[in-house]
Amino acid sequence: MRIGVVSADRLHPSVTPDKFPHWGGSGWARIAKYLPHLNYNYVVGRLVWYYTELKIEDDKGILHDVDVIIMQRMMNAGLESHIGKARAIGQVIINDVDDWYWGLDPSNNAWKASHPKHNPKENINHYKSILAVSDLLLVSTPFLYERISKWNNNVLLFPNTVDTKAFAKHDHTGNDYVSIGWVGSTAHRSGDLQILRGVLNQMTTTQNTTTQVRYYHGGWHKHSPHFWDEAGVSKCLVDVEPLCDPERYPSLMKMDVGIAPLSNKPFNEAKSEIKLLEYSASGIPWVASGTHSYVRLRDEWGAGRIAHRPNEWLRHLRELVGSQQLRKEEGERLYELARTRDIMRGVAQWHEVLASV
Repeated sequence: MRIGVVSADRLHPSVTPDKFPHWGGSGWARIAKYLPHLNYNYVVGRLVWYYTELKIEDDKGILHDVDVIIMQRMMNAGLESHIGKARAIGQVIINDVDDWYWGLDPSNNAWKASHPKHNPKENINHYKSILAVSDLLLVSTPFLYERISKWNNNVLLFPNTVDTKAFAKHDHTGNDYVSIGWVGSTAHRSGDLQILRGVLNQMTTTQNTTTQVRYYHGGWHKHSPHFWDEAGVSKCLVDVEPLCDPERYPSLMKMDVGIAPLSNKPFNEAKSEIKLLEYSASGIPWVASGTHSYVRLRDEWGAGRIAHRPNEWLRHLRELVGSQQLRKEEGERLYELARTRDIMRGVAQWHEVLASV
């Protein structure tokens, strides 16, 4: 069996400045990182309709026959019809769904890019039709499962996992200050960091000590909104590391306390707990918003911190900033718990899925 992989969250070499392909975070987290572990031949590239079947064009322009196609975020007009014809000749179509695009807020740049009015050729209406005619849909959260199951009877909950071996354990000793940090791209957000305005700027000192606090953003890009502007803190207090490919993403985990703020929007309620898994795999204690996935992970593990209101954010952050021993203990606990969601758990589920088709 030969597998073809195509994702809108992967840039083709023809459109990148360095002429190399680049995976986005979701494409990497849901598909790409698993591929080297699968006992199947696979090819990654562009989707091509070739007479009566779907083929994959690799980065060198060579067309490949495939038996199973794994898709992600494909919203093209006409693809629904091609999928129906491809399935009729025996090709199997698996679609991975990691985001609730129908709950996007207009403040998110992806809203306009996927709205039928603004993008007639690639939009959420086409996407819904494509998902409805696929053989199997994989979703990352119960929120998505509940909604996507209304469009297709064959939906499988496929939780995210983390490659724990790729993350170095954070050292909670030796700094003259405590770093509160967030890792991710600010390019497509829905007012997430803004919910911490008025909170972070109160963390210059803790209630009981004069511990110096700095802020950290791993994933900075000069053309994206700046962390300090979004979160309302002084630029001179923020350290940054540039945005990088997912393969090097674990190297961005350099803070003492991790934050995971999400605004109260339907799109965010569908988000998985992947960021918390990554913080945990690095042994970094975290404070997160009270979304479905974040609360569920905290309850399942009995570790981690949830904040629903500004005063709760402030209390949790002050407690962690004020005690190196507390940061170390919570980080160690989360570090061990992250091993229960290691990548090999996802690899085993991928093998089950592919064996079933």
